[in-house]
Amino acid sequence: MSLKVIGGEFGGRTLKSVRGLGTRPLLGQVREALFNILGEKLEDALVWDLFAGSGATGIEALSRGAARVLFCEKNGRAIDVLKQNLGLCGERALASAVVKRVDAWDPPVMHRAEFGMARDEVDPDLPADAEIAPDVVFLDPPYSMVAEDPVKSMARARRLLERTAPEGCVVFHFESGVLDEDDFDNDLDIDLREWGSTAVAFLWRSGEAPARVRRRQEKERARSAE
Repeated sequence: MSLKVIGGEFGGRTLKSVRGLGTRPLLGQVREALFNILGEKLEDALVWDLFAGSGATGIEALSRGAARVLFCEKNGRAIDVLKQNLGLCGERALASAVVKRVDAWDPPVMHRAEFGMARDEVDPDLPADAEIAPDVVFLDPPYSMVAEDPVKSMARARRLLERTAPEGCVVFHFESGVLDEDDFDNDLDIDLREWGSTAVAFLWRSGEAPARVRRRQEKERARSAE
């Protein structure tokens, strides 16, 4: 199966997929919808692509203006394909990416130097050993892993959200029907979308979601109170 970068700088590039590992990249129309929802949030953003597989989601983020992407993947064959895909997109993609073979539920603490970031790219008041927090986290664990223990997966997603920058967002992909909004902590802002068998929950800390999400939540609360 071939994957294409949908928009931005690398739009139209064909990427390699990972065969025989049960990987399940987001369909093109779903990826396009996700990135349209995120919009300008990706401009100059620091992004984590967790359970990265072929790297299609993180590469799409780079194509649409992300400054740096940390790709976390445990499978060696997938990492080989991911690196080839970065190479297909050229020097800018390679220079803006960090690939780690690690447990994607527990990304390593990343500092400015590890991302190859200049001093003027970060808050000058940050200590040298401070973690450079992501603005957007794409979380794409295997469907079976989430279905086996939805509560644990939700808690892990919450811990990842706590590591994001102010107004940071976790984009959590899982199979439709496994989790719904009532399963998430009620002190989170949630925008749950479904496309067929695919579900994606956009998660923010309470009060940090975009105004459009808060307006929708207020309408839903008003309808529930009727």
